[in-house]
Amino acid sequence: MHRLAWLLLALPLLFSAGCTVISEEQCQAGLWYERGLQDGARGRSQALIYEIAQECQQYGVRADSEAWLRGHEMGVEQFCTPENGYYLGRRGHSYEGVCTGPTADLFMGEYQRGLAHFQVEQQYRQLQERQDYLEYELGALQAAIRAEENESRLQELRLQRRAVARELRLLDLELLRFGGAGFDLFF
Repeated sequence: MHRLAWLLLALPLLFSAGCTVISEEQCQAGLWYERGLQDGARGRSQALIYEIAQECQQYGVRADSEAWLRGHEMGVEQFCTPENGYYLGRRGHSYEGVCTGPTADLFMGEYQRGLAHFQVEQQYRQLQERQDYLEYELGALQAAIRAEENESRLQELRLQRRAVARELRLLDLELLRFGGAGFDLFF
């Protein structure tokens, strides 16, 4: 039974089509309880059933929203774990607010923790990208200084080089702060 549940969770990933919520084949197949289980286990909101019903109506199929909602409720129980909260936040995914009851607080605590790690990692990567750019810029300025013969332009280039070098030193200190805070543990 466990394998069937995981297989059902993987099917939408294999058969997802563009921007549609559900394909005509999925509407025709029915399997509303199973679809609700999948959507709930992925943390999708109950509002999704209205989109599914509208899409299937275009194909002349009536969605069984009651069966979908029963499956969704079971899927949400699988989704609302602290581990999934952390996983979702750590990858920077949005949370659709499906967890309720006692598990909601545990889920949200871990989601917030994972999201904080994700945001720190994003900030760190932005600093690294800026560092790479400044190092390139510094090299280009040094090459331009070596090649420049005009004294006035040489002064400008030296001022630019100092400004870039200063920003690079400050950036190095900022990146060092991440390493000193045990940031490497997040990777």
